[in-house]
Amino acid sequence: MDLTLMIWYFFCYSVLGYCIEVLYCSIGQKTLVNRGSLHGPYLPIYGFGAVFVVFIFVKITDNPGLFFLIACIGTSMLEYATGVLAEKLFSIRLWDYSSYRFNLKGRVCLLNSTLFGLLSLLVAYCIHPYLSAFILSVDEAVLDHGAMVIMLLLSVDTTSSVFRMSAFQKQLGEFKEKRKEIENRLSILRNFNGNKMLDGLRVKLNTELDELRLRLSISAKQILKAFPSLTSSNEEKRLLLETLRKTIRENALHRKLHSSKKRSKRRDD
Repeated sequence: MDLTLMIWYFFCYSVLGYCIEVLYCSIGQKTLVNRGSLHGPYLPIYGFGAVFVVFIFVKITDNPGLFFLIACIGTSMLEYATGVLAEKLFSIRLWDYSSYRFNLKGRVCLLNSTLFGLLSLLVAYCIHPYLSAFILSVDEAVLDHGAMVIMLLLSVDTTSSVFRMSAFQKQLGEFKEKRKEIENRLSILRNFNGNKMLDGLRVKLNTELDELRLRLSISAKQILKAFPSLTSSNEEKRLLLETLRKTIRENALHRKLHSSKKRSKRRDD
């Protein structure tokens, strides 16, 4: 298989996977949800999965039932490995299926494995023949230059996204340390109630803590929207992520109410 064609198939299925994921999650949450840790509209895990499906799994068997079973197992192994790699690199879980029945350590679950198997059937027998025919009809020079652009785009995006996730992890750690420091100071100040100067310092420390939480929630917003079930095996970090999630929801609700009041006021005027 020509590397150029492989890159194009990988990219097309990454974009298709992004569209499916956004549609599936947006319907479930009843609001438009941007998925994935990258900046662009593509999910590489779907690209890898589709390449395995159409170039490896299809060649193993012509039996659709057996193919479905192989695809379920193969794509689940890919999802599990991706989850483990993310946990090792960033100490967080990008998704968590612990609340689903028949899950394996929260990284894969029977429902998603079944959906991936069905999607694999759709890709192998319905989508790929047409996509392959279309790509093969494109001029070779266009494909070659396009493949180079795709590789450059994905390389830059992946590097940027890794740095962003690493920065978010660093910010989480710094927030934890700063919060602990402020809370220790506040704990000491509670022993000196009634002192106006110390009361002013207490207010200042509480304000500083709120500002730190707000800055962190702004940084976390895009990541938490892309991965609604983002969590951590570290209990303190898990609770912090839940707090950030709650803060983001409250801010969104506040903005919605504020916008509603402004529209109502304009109608009255």
